[in-house]
Amino acid sequence: MMDINEIKRMNKDAEDKARQTKTLPLIAKKDKDTDIRNIPFIGDYIPKGWTKTDNLYFVDNSGFGVEDEPALTFRQFIDKIKKGFGYAIVECGQFQVYIQEFKKI
Repeated sequence: MMDINEIKRMNKDAEDKARQTKTLPLIAKKDKDTDIRNIPFIGDYIPKGWTKTDNLYFVDNSGFGVEDEPALTFRQFIDKIKKGFGYAIVECGQFQVYIQEFKKI
């Protein structure tokens, strides 16, 4: 089990790497885009030309989540995807992630 310090370190490392490589959110090509599986992990980094929307999703990343739990299953998350918006992991725990929705400015 990961402790909070390990989770914070992982998130900071992801932010630093995303900043260095100028990683961008993955852009959905259509509503409910199932090809959005390789969402980048960017931590607190906000890429130039992008802004966060009000949509932050708590999503199961273990593959074992069920639909009545607080974290969305991947299928439930896919139903929220909107064409033209970007998606990136901003925080990662052991079994769940927070996925931020972004839009171009």
